[in-house]
Amino acid sequence: MANGVLVKIISKLLRVGSAEKLEKVLRTSFPEEIKSIFSQLDHSQKNVLFNLLFNPKVASRTVRDFTPELLEELFNHMPWETALELVKKLQPDDAADLFGKLSSEKVQRFLTSLDPAQKNQISKLLAYDKTTAGGIMNSNVFSLSQTATVQEAIEAVRTQTQAPMIFYLYIIDEQKHLVGIVSLRQLIMSQPSAVLKDVMSTNVSAILVNQSQAEVAQLMTRHNFLAAPVVDEEKKLLGVITVDDVMGVIQEEATQNLYRMAGVEKDERVFTPIRKSIKNRATWLLINLATCVLAAQVVNIFEGTIQKVVMLATFLPIVASMGGISGSQTLTIMVRGLALGEVAISDAWKVIVKELYVGVANGVINGLVMAIVAYYWKGVPVLGLVLMLSMIGNLFIAALVGALVPIGLKTIKIDPAVASAVIVTTFTDCFGFFSFLGLATLLVKYLV
Repeated sequence: MANGVLVKIISKLLRVGSAEKLEKVLRTSFPEEIKSIFSQLDHSQKNVLFNLLFNPKVASRTVRDFTPELLEELFNHMPWETALELVKKLQPDDAADLFGKLSSEKVQRFLTSLDPAQKNQISKLLAYDKTTAGGIMNSNVFSLSQTATVQEAIEAVRTQTQAPMIFYLYIIDEQKHLVGIVSLRQLIMSQPSAVLKDVMSTNVSAILVNQSQAEVAQLMTRHNFLAAPVVDEEKKLLGVITVDDVMGVIQEEATQNLYRMAGVEKDERVFTPIRKSIKNRATWLLINLATCVLAAQVVNIFEGTIQKVVMLATFLPIVASMGGISGSQTLTIMVRGLALGEVAISDAWKVIVKELYVGVANGVINGLVMAIVAYYWKGVPVLGLVLMLSMIGNLFIAALVGALVPIGLKTIKIDPAVASAVIVTTFTDCFGFFSFLGLATLLVKYLV
């Protein structure tokens, strides 16, 4: 949504006092957009919007997504008692995320004002690296002893109000080790007198507290988990990660991969200041410029052939473009597969072979079409043959490089999304020009 339109919508909703619709607009806006909106509102409008956010019910669903700068301004306006009430209503993982954006002084003041149990939960979460499972888990996890009966478990679920939505029952032993899991359906279908130890499943897919967020997102996506328990090295139950906890991680990972492949910084948005956008993009554009010079040098090698057969210049962009697009298709599939754990390094050759078949097949199809077009366009049969062969070869190389480059970068611990696009484009451009002009040079007497 355009920034100006968004400001007009916010202003209108502020005039009519529609708190519910305002909250919905804020929840569906990017932090950068919200920051920009606040900068364009007058003082009275800001106060009205801040007063809306003073409502903990509204704020608890919005402020955790705000930028540190906006949070700082919000809490400077917000009465201390209201801010404290807001924090108390947040789940421990959401409160920890919020504290990660505030100054250490504010965080310490909040922690000293919270009750010991909540303070302890949040402090433990803050101790974990925010990029790990411990950083996004909710320590307020609902668990039951393996010696409890089904009836006792059902009563415990009915009276549970503090824990987040319960998808599964996590069963622990006397030392709080995770020993089993029971679904709500299984619980309801079991005899009330049965002991949880006898009805639970011991096949539990648990997440280690120090696993990366990306690994957690892959695991939950692959198995379609609604929730997953988090344990330490001794399998002691520490918390739970629900699907909503990883949605943001999945979106962030996807955004980062998309931005990196395009040579754009992950924090850039449509409303990022012009100077910052120029700085973010200039480096990758200069790198791409260097690869273009390399491709131009390949063309320069065959300058004599082009002078003899000027019409070859007409078809150079076609060969290069088809290779670039084909390489990008393979690259996108590979980067996504590696990011989601669908492709393991050990069996990557299967994917490479498949992509080679696809590349050659598409090369034959497009090469034949282009050969026919070139023949009717220029009336030179050999030109069509040169185009077809060079296109088959370039799409083969595009598939090979598009598959090998991200796997190679992954093997040496480099993010495949960072430099893959530049490398693949360089190969397809250079080989495309070389194959097309090289074949034309060999057959030049049939083209003149």
